[in-house]
Amino acid sequence: MRIVDLHCDTISSIQRSGETLLHNNCHFDIARARQAGVGLQFFALFTLPAGRNEALRQILKQVYKFHNEMSQYQDLVQPVLRYEDISRADANNKIGCLMHLEGADALGPDEEILYLLQRLGLRSLGLTWNNRNLLADGVGEEPGAGGISKKGRQIIRLLDQLGILLDLSHVSIRSFYDALDIYPKPVLVSHANARALCNHRRNMDDSQLKALAGNGGVIGINQVPDFIKADTHPHMDDLLDHLVYIAGLIGVEHLALGSDFDGDDALLMPGVQDYSRWPELLASRGFSAGEIAMILRENALRVIRAVL
Repeated sequence: MRIVDLHCDTISSIQRSGETLLHNNCHFDIARARQAGVGLQFFALFTLPAGRNEALRQILKQVYKFHNEMSQYQDLVQPVLRYEDISRADANNKIGCLMHLEGADALGPDEEILYLLQRLGLRSLGLTWNNRNLLADGVGEEPGAGGISKKGRQIIRLLDQLGILLDLSHVSIRSFYDALDIYPKPVLVSHANARALCNHRRNMDDSQLKALAGNGGVIGINQVPDFIKADTHPHMDDLLDHLVYIAGLIGVEHLALGSDFDGDDALLMPGVQDYSRWPELLASRGFSAGEIAMILRENALRVIRAVL
């Protein structure tokens, strides 16, 4: 089965370290991902909040790194610009690679920067990373955070026009609901879990999960320990509890994978190679073969197809 993962920070990691995407000391590399059956990986461009010019400089360096790796290993990877590229990757046994911007600080007030990034291959965007920026408030502004700004509303409408996925990870509660009212297509929450099981500020509460289901979107299950079980060292069963809980609350058709590879020093899985275990792990918790295919692949592809 060709697995889809909605979030990793590997490009920003190897841009800093100088390593390659083929082999590295990160959670994700091409060699291990191919062995594990990964068919599509979202690659986040990310920099900590900085002045908008510095943020843009850092993001452009990562865009260059992404394209350089795509060119160097073109026999193994397929950049994803439209939905048909995923089918092309599958047919040629390549890993589809989709460029994502995690936090839109680099855009500043300029829509032209979004147009440019879209031409450079950007196909997914998260409005903010925890903090407030010109577009939206993030979860770091809670309690009492604001929502989507006038500029943010303009950008969200432009995302729809340009065929760019909207990722609502990291945004404040009010921003989350505002965005669902503005964006006319299904959304992603690419890397988060259920707040009912772990009261982390980035996890989704039951009302948000139900709203996500009403939108037709998906949530990618996050493997950072702090998102899984508070104040303990979680085990795989604790992570699977989140899938079982969310499936029971809103249906298995809204579940996907969003590992957050290289977004934290230590994840529940040591690396992408352990995705080979997931069909068996999900079956052990009562998911059928059809439901396993939905979680590992089909649900994410449904949302991607609706936008790209």
